[in-house]
Amino acid sequence: MIVLAAPLGACATVSVYEAPKTTEISIAKAQSGLHDAANAYCESARAKGLATGEAGLGNIGSIFTGGKQNDKNAYWRKIGADKSAPASVVSRVRADTAESAKGLADLSRLARAMLGKTTANKEDVSLFEKALIHARQSRDSFSDALTEVNKRSQREYKIDDELVALDTALQSARVTADELAASRVDKS
Repeated sequence: MIVLAAPLGACATVSVYEAPKTTEISIAKAQSGLHDAANAYCESARAKGLATGEAGLGNIGSIFTGGKQNDKNAYWRKIGADKSAPASVVSRVRADTAESAKGLADLSRLARAMLGKTTANKEDVSLFEKALIHARQSRDSFSDALTEVNKRSQREYKIDDELVALDTALQSARVTADELAASRVDKS
């Protein structure tokens, strides 16, 4: 190995090359009704404490560390599922479940209507899938609330029976999401 040491008579300049960033840009156009409806659905779920919208490894980790049980903002805590009268909590869960199921079903109908007229754009597909994540997290929140009620109630509420309307809406929305994504791929 040969090392050369030579005095430099000038300054050395170091430059850092940053790779160019690319993005998909669309000419300013009005957002679809699906866009606005999906955003409203997600915002409503987050405001009620039903969902965070996060779908990363952190959420999977919280399952193993008891993160759901320790979350002070959890839906079941917000509605007092661990303290309030079981019948009133179940009434609240039923009402919120029905509202969530109706919102998701309406969103699916809107997406299907849009498919009949035009091709879904990338943002529509992404936002619909985001709403689907919020709906699934909402379902988990409803299940957690009913589990808390069942810990204290003399009557056991059957969680799957209580959530059947939302499960039906979720199944339909999954099919719709697949159709949205397929329409985008087919037209590309």
